[in-house]
Parts: sequence; structure tokens; C-alpha cells
Amino acid sequence: MADELFTKERLADGKIICFRFISTGQEAAASWFYEAVELFKNWGDSAPLLMLVDLSQPDNQLSAEALKSARQASQTYPDVPGKSAILIDGDEPSHNIKGLVEHLLAGTRDRKMFSNEDEAVAWLLEP
Repeated sequence: MADELFTKERLADGKIICFRFISTGQEAAASWFYEAVELFKNWGDSAPLLMLVDLSQPDNQLSAEALKSARQASQTYPDVPGKSAILIDGDEPSHNIKGLVEHLLAGTRDRKMFSNEDEAVAWLLEP
């Protein structure tokens, strides 16, 4: 099911976990929430968790369920160190994603929005 809603892959020699969303509706939100919580729960102390969330598919507007799931996931295991880059389509309105990043997510990890994947990856890999 997740394969139809989003993909999960590792980038930069496995240092970055990347979720690429095909859909941002209710089903995708529920499936991603489960994946994210499992990731936080099972993350070891050996390295910070570096996550790229790719929402750059055209017309990928966050649903209310996706916003709620992202907020809840960010509050789960807040002590896991790391940072997240959110990749958006620079040609689409992104006010709801900006609001999510700036106001709704728990402030325990650094987060930043990008419209270029190479820049997002470079920022994630910065010490």
C-alpha cells in the first residue's frame, strides 16, 4: 500500500532517509505516520536521523490528515537527534507546508524547506 502512496529510500550512502510522496491524502498520512513512528522508535544513537520529505509532486497539497500526522509524528520520540528537509514544488503555493514547518511541528529538530533536492541533501549533510 505504501508503495502507491509514497516511497521510502536511502540517499547519500544511507545517511538520509527519504520519503517521496505520490499522494498526501488521508491514507498516505496514516501509512506514513506508522512508518515515521517506527523509524523514530528504532533509530539508534550512532548518528542523527536525517530525513528528506519530498512533497514536490505537482498538485501535492497537504491534506488536513497529513498535517495532523506530521505534527503527531514530530512529537513522538522528540529526543531523537537530527534534522528534516522538506522538498516542495517551487511553482506551487506552499503556505500550508510553511505553516507546518514554522508553527505546528515540535521544535526539537531542525527543519527547512527547499525547492531543490541537491540543496536539501547538502543542508542535511552539514554537521
